[in-house]
Amino acid sequence: MTPRRPFAAPSDSLSAMDLARRGVLLGSPALLLAGCGFLPGTEDAEADGTGDGETRTGDGDAEIEQAAGVATLEIPPTAIEDTTDAADLVEPIDSSTLLRNPFSELGVTGTVLLNELSAETYVRLTGEEPPATDQDEDEPATTIYPGEGKTFLLATWKSVDAEWEPVSVRGGRTSIELAVGGNSELMLAEAREGQTEHDGAVLATVDASLGPDAASLRTVLDEGEQQLSLVDGTLLASVAPWMYERSGEVEVSESEEFETEVEDGFASDVMHLRGGVDSAYMTSFIDNTDGFGGHLGWAGDDEVFVVVQLAWKKDYSANIEDVSRIALVLNDGTELLPEQEQSSVFGDHSKNVATFAVPSEEPTATVRISPRFQQILDKEFDESHDPITATLTFA
Repeated sequence: MTPRRPFAAPSDSLSAMDLARRGVLLGSPALLLAGCGFLPGTEDAEADGTGDGETRTGDGDAEIEQAAGVATLEIPPTAIEDTTDAADLVEPIDSSTLLRNPFSELGVTGTVLLNELSAETYVRLTGEEPPATDQDEDEPATTIYPGEGKTFLLATWKSVDAEWEPVSVRGGRTSIELAVGGNSELMLAEAREGQTEHDGAVLATVDASLGPDAASLRTVLDEGEQQLSLVDGTLLASVAPWMYERSGEVEVSESEEFETEVEDGFASDVMHLRGGVDSAYMTSFIDNTDGFGGHLGWAGDDEVFVVVQLAWKKDYSANIEDVSRIALVLNDGTELLPEQEQSSVFGDHSKNVATFAVPSEEPTATVRISPRFQQILDKEFDESHDPITATLTFA
């Protein structure tokens, strides 16, 4: 049995009220006070008909009092260079789904919704000077608001090695992008062999009535797309949903062994062989990896690749051809053949691996190996043996 790493179950989406209970600022003090009628001059203004923020001065003249130091700004999707600048602002997420791709296991580590930013925080996150106030283009703002119906989203993320099997060929890579409202906005990183460790923070203006899909981490590999919510860490889309519903482990049981001596008829007396099923695992993506069936890409809808590793040890013989065959038998009797040529499964210098495309809901299957040998110099020689089997259980 080949161990597979468990996946975190997707957490439920967080509502604005849920986030508020976690300490997220959902409204500026000025807005909250205004909603309660506690701003200075509000009652006087309504009583004498001035309204709209108009207040009475000491000498009785009416003037318009406007908020000082405020800027309304829609911040474009921004990658923050130093994640420590955002770490003390976000609410940690421990239950983020881990988005799995070759070279990358990606998760959201923290997130927060902010309805205002101080000038100091704005400078720290963006590296830019504060914008001018709404009232005076020469006066820098001390407080930045996102505008009506908007809020600021700040989130941190991290990518580590997914320990994907089989390891893809050199040159493959998984693109990690920031998407807002479903549209890809920024390339955040490229995970590839030897470069799997990445982290980052992002800031963007999103709709205040946001759902989990308001902003996401988007991964792309070989036209296969997956998305992970930056709002609450839940899975939004996957090219291989089974990876988040099952552990991916395969148990090998009732594995029969085969041992024989085949007449060589040329350089030596016999060829010794001993074999059986050694292990198996499930995977969703196979690149042009030697011995695993070629460039299979992502498994089809409702399918998964089951890779069966054989223990197939034999003496080398220049005269004996191993023409054994392997099949995977499903519970309904359907026989699946491997994605690679049978000769590459049982070849002298092959990896002795068989790859099968299996329905992802299949609970068990039976590996059946039919040993058979021929001689090159004797066309009449043909030695066949009874099949051996092993049971695979998919967790």
